[in-house]
Amino acid sequence: MTPPVPGDVPAVEPTLAAAVRAVAAGGHLETTLRDVVEAAVARADATYGALGVLTPDGRGVDRFVIAGMDAATQVSIGRLPEGAGLLGLLVDHPTPLRLDDLGTHPASVGFPPGHPPMSSFLGVPVRVGEAVFGNLYLTEKRSGGSFTEADEEAVLALAAVAGLAIGNARLAEAAERRRAWVQAATEVSTALLSGTDLDAVLLTLVHRATELSDAVGAALLVPREGDPDGLYIAAAAGPLAADLEGVRVPLQDTHVGRVHRSGTAELVEDIRADPVLGRHAEVAAELASGVRSAVVVPLGPALGTIVCLRAADGEPFDAEVLDCLASFAAQAAVALELARSQRRARELQVQADRDRIARDLHDHVVQRIYATALTLDRVARTLGDADPYAARRVERSVDELDETIRQIRSAIFELHDADAPPEALGLRLSDVVARVAEGADVDCEVRLRGDVEGLSRPLAHDLLAVVRELVSNVVRHASASRVTVTVDAGDGAGDEVSVVVADDGRGLPAVSVRSGLANLEERARRRGGGLRAGRGDGGRGTEVTWRARRT
Repeated sequence: MTPPVPGDVPAVEPTLAAAVRAVAAGGHLETTLRDVVEAAVARADATYGALGVLTPDGRGVDRFVIAGMDAATQVSIGRLPEGAGLLGLLVDHPTPLRLDDLGTHPASVGFPPGHPPMSSFLGVPVRVGEAVFGNLYLTEKRSGGSFTEADEEAVLALAAVAGLAIGNARLAEAAERRRAWVQAATEVSTALLSGTDLDAVLLTLVHRATELSDAVGAALLVPREGDPDGLYIAAAAGPLAADLEGVRVPLQDTHVGRVHRSGTAELVEDIRADPVLGRHAEVAAELASGVRSAVVVPLGPALGTIVCLRAADGEPFDAEVLDCLASFAAQAAVALELARSQRRARELQVQADRDRIARDLHDHVVQRIYATALTLDRVARTLGDADPYAARRVERSVDELDETIRQIRSAIFELHDADAPPEALGLRLSDVVARVAEGADVDCEVRLRGDVEGLSRPLAHDLLAVVRELVSNVVRHASASRVTVTVDAGDGAGDEVSVVVADDGRGLPAVSVRSGLANLEERARRRGGGLRAGRGDGGRGTEVTWRARRT
């Protein structure tokens, strides 16, 4: 091939045209970089070409895009150059450099074993705007001899147009990344507002944040009532996720605490320097082995904070990730608040419906049944002498109506207590006993033993229902003057809870009330326990014991 001369414009035009098409195409960055290197190799008739992309701080070479060298040769070379010698010279002084024999230059450091021989050299900077993106290196002119001034001018022109192509590719990839963040935020918001389980949505949130920020892990830290000085990891993604969930992170003297309280997102160059890690050596050791850079973004004082971690051997987070994660968190925070409002509105509506049903049952159904029972009771008395058999049948019907009223009242109490938290269970047990015995001439005593307040919500509701029904039986049928309720929850380490209701009345009630005990026995069986009824101490009164497993 005849070397081009400075005036040989037609030979330059096809290459520049290809570069301009690359600018217009706005393709992905890696594809654009390879097109640029291949176009430069073809234009300058070089054997080898490479584009060294600079690190974010511009002080070294981050990676190479190579043309003209097969995979086997690259493998034989081993580790690629890191920016020493002539490459480092161009990094420090980004100006065109053309050499007849690169081995004779004072900055040359030679080639590693397995590297093909190279002599002629041409290097030019590639700028994106005012910043140097990297350097374009061409070696070993195919036609022999050195690269010409025309080669240098053509490659400089190509590098200028390539800068525009790289800039466009960067913008296209940034737009794609932002679109992915927006889509992820929409997915999370839709899941929250459609009533998807909150824990599942939070887990999705941290996984999407991990994926889109190119992190090795992420965590969502949330506040807990009663602990204003710490956050708890509610959801985590990454290798340490299982160990991190539930861990408390103090707010004092920590990056997380500063961001959570200030409401301002931060980039953290080295999360291992967080003061809290000095007090938790095992956590520091885990982090030191794999992560360094972090981005910390607040959701809001009542919602929590997101932390993403990047590998120690990877690039640190940049401002673009910070902005994208902050926007993602802001949209998720709005959706969380709306979901909370919706959930609260649904709870209020359900509670209002329960109150209305309970009121209607008490004011209408119970009163009508009670009036009917009174009427039948008078009929039974009238028939007592004339037709004793008919009178007994009517009396049994009155007993059945009394039992129906008792069951309806128990249902009314459960409607009111269905959503009440298990906190202050002891007070609520005493309140239930007092309400059931109200108006009756019975002395009531409630004894609480063990970790009553540590019981789960479902078990707490069962205890309330059991105590209510057993005390109601005593008040209505035992003719007792005293009743003692003992609830033993153990110390929290045991696996059984018991309720003992003892009275000094006339003994076990009639069959109509025994059916209520059958209901309680079934409730105990569902919880792995049982029910026992018999005479009290000394053969007086009745003692009923109800047992259930804590879990």
